[in-house]
Amino acid sequence: MASRWFSNLRLQVILCNQKCIGWTAKDVWTRSVYSVTGIWENELTRDAKLKLERHWREAVTKNTASTYDGDKQKFYVLSMFPYPSGKLHMGHVRVYTISDTMSRFYRMNGKHVIHPMGWDAFGLPAENAAIEHGELPDKWTYRNIESMRQQLKDLACNFDWDREVATCDKEYYKWTQHLFLMLYESGLAYRKHAPVNWDPIDETVLADEQVDEEGKSWRSGAKVERRPLRQWYIRTTAYSKQLLDGLDTLKDWRDIVNLQKHWIGECNGCNIDFRVELDGEELADGLTVHTLHPEMLFGVSHIYVKSEHLLNDARCRGGGGGGENRLKASAVHPFTRRRIPIFATDNASYEEHCDARLAIPCFVPDDLDFSLRANVKFVNVLGADDDGNVVLVNSAEFSRMPLAAARDAIMLGARERRCGGFPASAKLRDWLISRQRYWGTPIPIVHCPSCGAVPVPAADLPVELPRVTKFDGKGGSILAGVADWVNVACPRCGGDARRETDTMDTFVDSSWYYLRYLDASNATEMCGQDTAQRGMPVDLYVGGKEHAVMHLYYARFICRYLHDRGVVPQPEPFVTLLPQGMVMGESHRVKGTGRYLALDEVDASDARRPLERSTGAAVVTRWEKMSKSKRNGVEPRDVLAEYGVDSTRLIVLADVPPKSHRRWSPHTFVGVLNWQLRLWQLVTALRAARARGDAGCTLAAAAAQQREAALADSRNFYVRGATWNFRQSFNLAMVVSKLQGLTGDLRKADAEVVRCGVEYERALCALVIMLAPMAPHLASELWTGIASVASGSSAYDWSVGVLEQPWPEVDMHHNLNLVIKVNGREAATVKVPRHTLDTMRETGALELALQQESLQKYKGNVDKVFFKLSVGYEAEIAIVTHDAKSVKDSRKKEKNSSLAL
Repeated sequence: MASRWFSNLRLQVILCNQKCIGWTAKDVWTRSVYSVTGIWENELTRDAKLKLERHWREAVTKNTASTYDGDKQKFYVLSMFPYPSGKLHMGHVRVYTISDTMSRFYRMNGKHVIHPMGWDAFGLPAENAAIEHGELPDKWTYRNIESMRQQLKDLACNFDWDREVATCDKEYYKWTQHLFLMLYESGLAYRKHAPVNWDPIDETVLADEQVDEEGKSWRSGAKVERRPLRQWYIRTTAYSKQLLDGLDTLKDWRDIVNLQKHWIGECNGCNIDFRVELDGEELADGLTVHTLHPEMLFGVSHIYVKSEHLLNDARCRGGGGGGENRLKASAVHPFTRRRIPIFATDNASYEEHCDARLAIPCFVPDDLDFSLRANVKFVNVLGADDDGNVVLVNSAEFSRMPLAAARDAIMLGARERRCGGFPASAKLRDWLISRQRYWGTPIPIVHCPSCGAVPVPAADLPVELPRVTKFDGKGGSILAGVADWVNVACPRCGGDARRETDTMDTFVDSSWYYLRYLDASNATEMCGQDTAQRGMPVDLYVGGKEHAVMHLYYARFICRYLHDRGVVPQPEPFVTLLPQGMVMGESHRVKGTGRYLALDEVDASDARRPLERSTGAAVVTRWEKMSKSKRNGVEPRDVLAEYGVDSTRLIVLADVPPKSHRRWSPHTFVGVLNWQLRLWQLVTALRAARARGDAGCTLAAAAAQQREAALADSRNFYVRGATWNFRQSFNLAMVVSKLQGLTGDLRKADAEVVRCGVEYERALCALVIMLAPMAPHLASELWTGIASVASGSSAYDWSVGVLEQPWPEVDMHHNLNLVIKVNGREAATVKVPRHTLDTMRETGALELALQQESLQKYKGNVDKVFFKLSVGYEAEIAIVTHDAKSVKDSRKKEKNSSLAL
């Protein structure tokens, strides 16, 4: 026994010297790893999984090439970058496992995959955490980045770390500031005095979207206050119609499209900006009014504002005008420069979401009554041409224009005058980006008493965030108090001036990060045009549904703006969106109090009546999003230590599609863990069967062909199903299910087929290759085990690992489905060899469909045909007949009759 062990040890030492570093005799004695020792273990224990993962870790997480490979088609997989809180939570584990799996799949399909990672590192969480712990935000943030980077590597995520960015690095926020200056020069970044949402806890402004339905802050939970402040805005409404129409070009966005459409609203009007004068002096903020009828702009007699409007303050408030509150200030018509009176009243009819309205007496009877009562002059701008068509009159260069043409011309004129005119809804607001905080991108503006707001010259960027030595308070006063930073010379006149002390909302940082990843080291441009041309757009964007509105809207806006400026080649940044559901934990609350309990505080001996152990009080259990406050979270480090990386990844991916919420329960892990054991047993059986050599492979020809054909069909069926779900539906849970199905078919093979079958080997190899994107360590070890006894099939390169193998494809002679639909209903399915289906066109598909006995009655009755081919998977032909409407009516009548019965 000792002699046998010593012989094995000698072999292991030789192999170890060639393949590994850090080997000890204890490792061999307790558990061997075949790829290191050459000894295959018959059992896949927990310790064995952890050991083989440690061995394969470096190989499966090696950096991918960031240099573009021109011989390959690029595929950009992007996952939403995290805030560096210091540790991953299970939501992170899910999104980055999905992202990593998809990137590995496309790399194995021959694509040049771009798969970057970075850090959304500015913002309130880091600042508040630093205050709480008595640390500086930069130290807190960079330490957390180091920790989370290592955790992502521990999860075996194969990110291209050469592309890594952090929004708090000056090399990054230099270009965020550059982007701001571009918007400023384009007239899309501006500053105005407006009522804002003020968070009294975090002491900062919140965008409307950051306030919940109860009027509370999305982050602190404090009741939000309304305060008038001068703030910086980005004019996203200038692109609202483009962004609304662009949603129709996006695929696989589904409910996200509906959310964005609802938020943008119907762009059936536009905003018009008016200068406002008081006692001959222009008020800085002016007045913006949304109107459904810009074509009537020359017929405006006066403007209504609500009583709470900022203009209705002590300086502007007046009186008279027929008993209405006529303000001392007046608006200036942007085309005619005519002075327009402003009235503060709550009695006028305002559009929903609006606090101001244009009065058009020639068009609105109530406005006519008001004008007569308040003695306000007005002009009739509606007339008729010689043919009786309604046209504008008394409207300067727009007179004699039909209303539709006048609408377009006046809106264009407003845009040329930079006073609005962009199609927009009444509900959508411009993007408020000012934040009264320290830890954010400084806004590159200098305020000069003589010159006003002056942009910092591009050559002086970045405006660096000053280092502070003490950080124990909140709010913008931190920056305002750094004298040698805030006090500067005006870039225009050289006089004394002060820097802007507000910083940018972190959504500005994340609105363009997908672009910087492509050219992260570029010191002269935010992204080179050639690089953007090769890398954009993002092909697959993976992230949480909670970012379906704000982040995606802002990112789409910035991309469209940069497209107009020639920086990016496409107007939309993301082709396909994969929003993943939340990871849910089972929570336990004391009934009637809402107090959350930890699991060990609950007596669940009677599953129908759980009780609090200490008091016997009834407990309510439910599935909720994991969080510390609900005491239902799971620590990823504990899961990885208990089950290993591959098991954790498979557990995250199995059972439910990525878009659905995932209930985290150990009761569901059994299926995945047992499947891993069965995979190991398949390779163990292959190695054992082939250890006896090729002698005796004498299966009868007919029996061999039958068994081989069955395995070939099984392989093709499951390869098609798994690949379709990877490419088309992104349903990775279904991929797991398909691979489990193929595993089951392989387990049914008898010993002779395992030992001699060529198709058995092909099917087993296909199974392990398709496993690799999800469980790369286990697949790598299984592949090594197969390679040592493989028959030498030319389909694979046995000198390289499983992750470098070509993705399995359906055989060209294998039959695929041509699905035939008639008037919306599936009528037949025809089996067609792949080599025929892949080259099929609409005419050939229609001819084949009408050859089917049950469909020959439709010959001569075909009105329209729609053909869709998914190469390598299936094809579908939809036929609409001339009598489709009568058929539909008949079906409806049948349905109603059955419901009545």
